[in-house]
Amino acid sequence: MSAFVVNPQLIDWILILVALEAIGVLGLRTLTRRGPPPAGFLCNLLAGAALLVALRCALAGAPTLAIAASLAMAFLAHLADVALRWEPRKTQSTIGNVTASAQASPKAAPSAPTRGSRVRA
Repeated sequence: MSAFVVNPQLIDWILILVALEAIGVLGLRTLTRRGPPPAGFLCNLLAGAALLVALRCALAGAPTLAIAASLAMAFLAHLADVALRWEPRKTQSTIGNVTASAQASPKAAPSAPTRGSRVRA
């Protein structure tokens, strides 16, 4: 069993499944107009695939540079995925010390006493 787990060909089969997943999800999205956004989905899938390639290189005894390049590709794909998911900061426009939301609903100024009304001191 352990010979099967450390076999680089197992990683090849997993990479084929990852490619089929990409084709299936993107094809289904094209047909139904539903599903994950393609850019983020592909960045996520590429990061995982690059990690699998690094594992395959390590199991096959590839040069260290090939493993490092695969890990660097996984890191870059991960950064792209995070950048696509990052929500922009919500900023408020300020005018002086008053925010735009406070100007949208100003408070009524106190009214002056009208003629004939009694003002108590």
